[in-house]
Amino acid sequence: MLILLALPVLFAVSAIHRYLAVFAPTNLLVRGVRSHEPRWRTVAMLAAIAVGLLLAMHLVAIAVVNGAPGWLNLAVLVLAWDALKVGVLSFLQALRWAHARRRAELATGSSRLKQARRMHGSPVRSV
Repeated sequence: MLILLALPVLFAVSAIHRYLAVFAPTNLLVRGVRSHEPRWRTVAMLAAIAVGLLLAMHLVAIAVVNGAPGWLNLAVLVLAWDALKVGVLSFLQALRWAHARRRAELATGSSRLKQARRMHGSPVRSV
């Protein structure tokens, strides 16, 4: 019987979670960044956003300490979570960029290496 009473609450919570997962600003940012090829300017932009979120979090926390309403602590937690999410995304995007760059260098570098060995008379070994 208790489960039947809890079902509407579970449905409401799952609907809110689904809405936030689809339309929350940082989730939109994550989805947009992951859908494009990695670039350094994207990494820099994400790092700047993370620093801005940390600054806003710090300012709101100072306001709460100085007597602002206590419910602003929730805003501090949300800002901290978003800063962590964007900071980790920036780091992972930098790793993706480095991996893509290394893969491109290996693809073009192997042909350069073969050409250099042919010019200098070294035998070319295929890998």
